Amino acid sequence: MKTLGCITILYLCLALLASGCSKTAPVPACTTAEVVAQDCQPGWFILKLEDNSEEVAGKSGAYVGQLHGGFVTTHNLPEQYREVGAKVSLRLELSGSDGPRCTANYMMYPAVKVVDVCGKPESAQL
Repeated sequence: MKTLGCITILYLCLALLASGCSKTAPVPACTTAEVVAQDCQPGWFILKLEDNSEEVAGKSGAYVGQLHGGFVTTHNLPEQYREVGAKVSLRLELSGSDGPRCTANYMMYPAVKVVDVCGKPESAQL
């Protein structure tokens, strides 16, 4: 009887483990970003993130992500959004590697990678 109970518990644990692995990973919420400037190395761009990502994600029920406003730098910004002043809605996550090292600039921004583009760029307002 004790062996039957142990086997049942083992199968229940394996079933829970199998069902838990089938879920997809959460995707960060869309964040509106403005291209501020090109960073010190070619191909790297500094983005200014809007600070309302938590509010927007809370309303939609999406995963907020690792970033909540401020400045970041990226090297995989799509070509059509590489103009200074362009605004775009992006899904971003920390890239896990360092950004460019600028000798004349003492400020280093977190390096991110663009996961997805959520919308079309807005025209820059002057």
